[in-house]
Amino acid sequence: MTRILTTLIFLLVFLTPQHTWAGGKKTNKDELRPTMPVPDTRLHPQRPHKPLAPVRELGKPVVLEMTYNHTASERGGIDVSHYQGQINWKAIAHDGRVHYAYCKATENTSVFDNTFLFNVREARKYGVPVGAYHFFRPSVSGEEQLKFFLENVDMKTQDLIPMLDIEIRGKASLPVFHKQIRAWLEGFEKIYHYKPIIYASVNFYNKYLAGYFDDYKYMVAKYSEEIPTPDGPIKMVMWQYTANGRVDGIRGAVDQSRFCDGFDLKDILIKK
Repeated sequence: MTRILTTLIFLLVFLTPQHTWAGGKKTNKDELRPTMPVPDTRLHPQRPHKPLAPVRELGKPVVLEMTYNHTASERGGIDVSHYQGQINWKAIAHDGRVHYAYCKATENTSVFDNTFLFNVREARKYGVPVGAYHFFRPSVSGEEQLKFFLENVDMKTQDLIPMLDIEIRGKASLPVFHKQIRAWLEGFEKIYHYKPIIYASVNFYNKYLAGYFDDYKYMVAKYSEEIPTPDGPIKMVMWQYTANGRVDGIRGAVDQSRFCDGFDLKDILIKK
């Protein structure tokens, strides 16, 4: 009997299933927790087999470079003011290279060029088409500057579309600057039903005017042998290519310009 009991106890101990932790210690069934195998990083490195492509930087707009091919004519003209002194318009007419002349009339709301009336009268007398320009001051009301211009320029004596000379930026914000310019331009257009011409250097246009007044004709200044390329599809009717021109009838230097892009005298004449 003793031998039988000993055999039964032996079978119960070695044949009954046992629950252990990963380390081999016996536990109760309700204490059992699942265990996950720990990966061997030496055998399975945690990195991709190929390098990742660089991430494209976002937030910067793509700027498309636009090129406008401009051409220049041999025909051109001059613009003058009191700096040229008393001009011999008969000699200019005989020079043969001057097909038009722009004369400074006014500046701001108080400056009237004292050679303007003489230049207009004498230029027309000898058959040189003449036009007036106003030198714009951004710190003063555009409406007041236009009023001053029209008080001093008799449009009946003008052959050429008047020109607004814009060279100074001023300290006002860009929207205010544009507002004053537009007041002058649109104020004139409401009265005479055609658009004035704008004068600006190519750099000034690119920096302050591009995209805002592109429906106007322009005289663009760039003192170079290279034709200017404004940053916009504007009507570049004239290119002022030098401030040191020489023509018969003027002592010293004078601004000279020439027609561009197929434009000619007919495109700047006032239709009467």
